[in-house]
Amino acid sequence: MVENQTERARPTDPVGRALHFCSYVLVLVGGFLMSALTVMTVVSVVGRYLFSKPIQGDYELVTMGTAIAVFLFLPYCHLQRGNVVVDIFLSWAPRGVRTFFDGASGLLLAAIAGGLAWRMIYGGLDMHRYGEISYILALPVWPVFPCAALALGLLSAACLYTAFRDFREMPR
Repeated sequence: MVENQTERARPTDPVGRALHFCSYVLVLVGGFLMSALTVMTVVSVVGRYLFSKPIQGDYELVTMGTAIAVFLFLPYCHLQRGNVVVDIFLSWAPRGVRTFFDGASGLLLAAIAGGLAWRMIYGGLDMHRYGEISYILALPVWPVFPCAALALGLLSAACLYTAFRDFREMPR
């Protein structure tokens, strides 16, 4: 099972390589963002402890930054087959049945991610229109939404790609 997942991790066709490249770029951005948030949190905690001067709004920045980073990680995670799989019900099934359900779940996740991306666009537009801001720093909240919509759109494309690849590789 692990060998099969390793083989499927690196796509060789142009569509798969493009999806892998785009999702990898998002992972790098998300990793950089999480690293910056970690450094900021350490500086804030040390500043609070030693000087009673934390970074103002650190909680807001961590909340918004983590939300963005988590969305940015999702497409790459799916392409690497890193999602949690509960296979207790199908562990006994032949490979073809498991592959079919992998493909079907990929289609379902593609639909869910696409629907969420669509709604994130409208949520971001509403936040922008109403001027929603954070409480302490008065930062606009809407920029989180396009980032999430972009990542969810890429996740949807990655799910469709892996689902069709699963169906194509399914033993007859």
